[in-house]
Amino acid sequence: MGNLTSEKIRDYLVDVLKNIVAIPTVNPPGKNYGDAARYLADRLRDNGFDVDLIEVPEEYLDKHYPYSPQHRGHKRVIVYAKSGKGTPKIHFNGHYDVVPPGSGWSRDPFSPTVEGDRVYGRGSTDMKGGIASIVGLTRLIYLGYAEPKYTVEISFVPDEESGGIGAKYLVEEVGVKPDHVIIGEPSTSRGIVIGHKGLVRGTVTVHGKQVHGSVPWFGENAFVKASKLVSAFIDDYEKVLSSRKTRYPVKRAEGASPTINLGGFAESLARKDNTVPGEFVFSYDRRVIPEENIDDVIEELKRHIDQAARRVGARYSFSVLSAVPASVTPVDSRIVETTKECVINRLNLEPSIYMSFGRNDAVYFRSVGSYVINYGPGVEGVAHMPDEYNSVDELVRVTEIYKCVVENI
Repeated sequence: MGNLTSEKIRDYLVDVLKNIVAIPTVNPPGKNYGDAARYLADRLRDNGFDVDLIEVPEEYLDKHYPYSPQHRGHKRVIVYAKSGKGTPKIHFNGHYDVVPPGSGWSRDPFSPTVEGDRVYGRGSTDMKGGIASIVGLTRLIYLGYAEPKYTVEISFVPDEESGGIGAKYLVEEVGVKPDHVIIGEPSTSRGIVIGHKGLVRGTVTVHGKQVHGSVPWFGENAFVKASKLVSAFIDDYEKVLSSRKTRYPVKRAEGASPTINLGGFAESLARKDNTVPGEFVFSYDRRVIPEENIDDVIEELKRHIDQAARRVGARYSFSVLSAVPASVTPVDSRIVETTKECVINRLNLEPSIYMSFGRNDAVYFRSVGSYVINYGPGVEGVAHMPDEYNSVDELVRVTEIYKCVVENI
């Protein structure tokens, strides 16, 4: 076969990526998950891996899926595979769900197209490109061009885009406990992500009194009260957040502090322009640095929301939909050092090493003592965007690094 830049491995990677992008695994609600899982299981079996398909029970989803009950009628299937024997176990993980395509595409998001070095389609960077490189590694092992020292495990999971339900179930209920984990999230071949911020997400519902829009004096406008509450809250709370900084490396200085995003979801429950809304609900998304305790963050949020509500005379209810702590792997851990050396030796560059601003499934593997990094092919700034694409050269480079890691860990 020669080296990994041969047309044979390039074509294989492109073929796998196109096939999985063409399966519209949109989350929510979780469409076509079974089709994606079966396709990936077949590829892993073709490459000599023992494969199990593990279904996540609906009652588990009822409890943990933040968009419940939208998941009902859409099965969640985990692809879990292994090859080789002995320890340490190295585990490669990827999520096959994608966010909705949204608007603004100049191409069909689920009819992948190749233009030069680019493969276009929803999920091509986040993170079906990483899945393609992982499958590419298994192909190299099967053909004898990669020779792992120990056990290699693979998992392809659903619902990372909704809090990581698949990985959570795999670790906590199935009991998977690898020594080292590489998640193929799109760090690019030049970056090694050693951890991520945590998050607390939920909603605030402001209560008023619904009446006809022609007689607003008889009612209490929940939207207006919510606006006043948000204004009073954010002025004080952003000062609290900006006063805190993480000690871990980040790509941009602004990301060293915890952050909050309000109103990603916001709705008057009256849904009518000639009605004074009696309830108005808005979302919050609080990102948590490793130095913060997740329970303390929830209590702090409640306290500041309550203080703001009292100042403006608003009645409200507060809910937490998901809470995930931050997670960081030490820079001097074996998986970080091995991957770094592989990048230096194979790609002739010094990789950047940093903590991600966004949450990913690393936290679940770290909770059982695994050492976890994110390292996967991608293009910066295109995830979740229209005309998302990945680079074929990126797929090849990352597959090369995966080969190096399994032979040297």
